[in-house]
Amino acid sequence: MIKILLVEDEGIIAADMENMLETMGYDLMETAMDYEEALERLEEGTPDLILLDVNLGGKKDGIDLAEVINERFSVPFIFTTSYSDGPTIQRANTVNPTNYLVKPFKKEQLFTAIELALLKIAGEKKLESEKPETEGLVIKDALFIKEKYRYTKLPVSDILWLKAEGNYIEIYLAEKKELIRMSLSHFLEKVNRPNFFRTHKSYAVNLDYMTKFEPTMVTILESEIPISKSYAEELVKRIEVM
Repeated sequence: MIKILLVEDEGIIAADMENMLETMGYDLMETAMDYEEALERLEEGTPDLILLDVNLGGKKDGIDLAEVINERFSVPFIFTTSYSDGPTIQRANTVNPTNYLVKPFKKEQLFTAIELALLKIAGEKKLESEKPETEGLVIKDALFIKEKYRYTKLPVSDILWLKAEGNYIEIYLAEKKELIRMSLSHFLEKVNRPNFFRTHKSYAVNLDYMTKFEPTMVTILESEIPISKSYAEELVKRIEVM
């Protein structure tokens, strides 16, 4: 049975959603009303999916919570929100939600959003299992990409930005993209260069190619890379030092 955590600060809406979810046959964890309660629930057990209200009461909202979910728990989530304006959606996109559900919604819409999210998650897991066994070896200032019995040298300085996909990294260069089997944390540890900066759980950039920096986005040449709030604050300090 699919286990779902509901994070909703309005009691009437929470009760209505709980009733809909129970009649649809999902296994519900105890509902969290705010940021702190949600973290407590996640410490107690891991759900398969989170229904997360964007506009939580308190100093920290659902997008702040989503950053922590990505960094510490790696649980997919659907944003539920009464807001569909550009700035809210742009900020929400930086934390990679699995889906959006705009309030008010009906039971059928909730069911469809959940099932589509679960289908997407299953598809991503399938793609992960089908990726080729391409490994990488970091030696001094170069990354050697292994394909079967051959190693191809790639200068680390040529890397623009990186995106983590499970146990793999997509490496973006000026003219092409490479895929290697290695975690992003392991890569950054091996490279150990100050110009490689993590902007998100799933992204890192080469600051030598940064052309613009905004609160939710870093531009590398012409590519816009999401940056979470905590990393943005760290980057501001880094820039001030530079």
